[in-house]
Amino acid sequence: MHHTKAKADIGLAKTIADLVSKGHTPCVPLSEHQPYDLVVVLDSGEILKLQVKYASLKDNGVIDVKFRTSWADKNGTHIKHYSGKDFDYYAIYCPQKEIVLYVPNSPNCPKAIRFDNTANNQQQNVKWASNYLEIKRESSETIRHTPEMVKT
Repeated sequence: MHHTKAKADIGLAKTIADLVSKGHTPCVPLSEHQPYDLVVVLDSGEILKLQVKYASLKDNGVIDVKFRTSWADKNGTHIKHYSGKDFDYYAIYCPQKEIVLYVPNSPNCPKAIRFDNTANNQQQNVKWASNYLEIKRESSETIRHTPEMVKT
């Protein structure tokens, strides 16, 4: 499959199904012009914004993630890199593994995530997919939003 919009739709549907199966409540924004694709109410009551990505597995057992968005119009091709304020997590769907990974939107988020062992059995600094199966808050501080604070 090569059509970008179709891949985005599949990634979004798989992410919604994964979140529901884990006891969370996904909410779809009313506008496509937000820097996030989903708002999720975790089973703890915490509210987070997610940017969904579709990433195919490479032959070496790794997915590379493009932490940006791009589009084309009459003025050419445009690329925008996301900021830490745009959303809380990337939800990355890998079709070959039928799995969604949840990666915090932070300056040190991994650019490559590994499913299979390395050819040289390297372990240090490897970002394993198994570490991103759940939404994990890096801080113990819980942020609660009232409906007036959530922009859609």
